[in-house]
Amino acid sequence: MRLRHLIEHVRAQNWTAVVLDFLIVVAGIVVGVQVNDWWASRVDARRETAYLVELQEDLRQSIEEIESDSAAYRTIAQSMIALLEASRRHDESLTVEQLNRHCSRLLYMISTPIVADTYSNLTGSGDLSLIRSQQLRNALASFYARTEIIRLVSQTHELQLVNTFQPYIMNELDYLAIYEHDRKRSLPAEIKAALPRPFDERRIREVLATPRFRNVVAIKYDIATDMLDVLATTLERARDLERLLARELSAQEAGKS
Repeated sequence: MRLRHLIEHVRAQNWTAVVLDFLIVVAGIVVGVQVNDWWASRVDARRETAYLVELQEDLRQSIEEIESDSAAYRTIAQSMIALLEASRRHDESLTVEQLNRHCSRLLYMISTPIVADTYSNLTGSGDLSLIRSQQLRNALASFYARTEIIRLVSQTHELQLVNTFQPYIMNELDYLAIYEHDRKRSLPAEIKAALPRPFDERRIREVLATPRFRNVVAIKYDIATDMLDVLATTLERARDLERLLARELSAQEAGKS
């Protein structure tokens, strides 16, 4: 309708009306573009908030996993210390059952899965740009790069299970004596009850003071403390990221009010 009026005014050489019609058309286009931009920015803001909430939940789960695994590695390290001290003293301050329980932790290899679904979606879809805070984007990249180090270190240490700990146990100890019945918690009770008794549970006494035993235990101690160090640094970055996410969400809530 406005275009038809513009043509009629041009034919009538009513230049004042032509200019007015032109300005109205241009203003309409500008307003339309601004409305579209405003709506798109609102949509993007809502998507950003949704992503931040999902990142926060992923991070919460990851922190819980890191804390749990750190506690498990501390238990391993403490068991290795107890074995090394028992080897040094050459006494029987620990019972055979206690020694075998500590030795069972030679077999502990703990994976630390980090929940990265939301961050993977952000980077894979190109939506990472929706997060306006450069500081937060940098912190996310740093944290998830750090979790890759956890995976690589864990894989390296898992090779020690096959190359060092299992061969040593098979050659020097009674596997059934150090096998923990409750390790496989999902097994039916009758299966657990059917596990044969150890053949030589006191064999640990024979190897306790040998250099090879001490070295195997020291390697496990080194692995456990290595992972503790990696997890501690990762947990520190996770806490920093947690605070940044909370601050960003708070700022967005404040902006809505």
